Amino acid sequence: MKKIISATLFMAISMFANSLFAQEISKDQLKTFQTDNLQEFKKVFNADDFNKCFTMKENAYDLLALSVKYERKNIFGFLLNNTTDINRTCNNQSPLMVAARYGKAEMAQSLLKKGASKTVKNASGETAKDFAVKYEKANLIKILK
Repeated sequence: MKKIISATLFMAISMFANSLFAQEISKDQLKTFQTDNLQEFKKVFNADDFNKCFTMKENAYDLLALSVKYERKNIFGFLLNNTTDINRTCNNQSPLMVAARYGKAEMAQSLLKKGASKTVKNASGETAKDFAVKYEKANLIKILK
């Protein structure tokens, strides 16, 4: 019982810390991000930003997860090779969970090839497959078996 309580407390603190230390993405950064222009992207984001959580409205994403959500393929490909933690969670979602939620099968397969874990769980105990089931993404359910 102590292990369960300790694990739950650790996850809650981790989620709180992620949201506490996330920085707001600026309008200029977001505008540049949306163009999917890699040269412009490199001008407004530096390597230290690649593993940070950025807030957008009420959610937080790292840049890899954000590139999945908005299907920015050039930025995604670059970050896939330059992100140190492919399983990082921001706002209780890893990049693979974001791919599962939004039905991005090709990106999910790329994440898995690069070492993304199917077994990473968020604070609610959900995996990427759970997101695919929850959001009815049949193509991702098959990939995440």
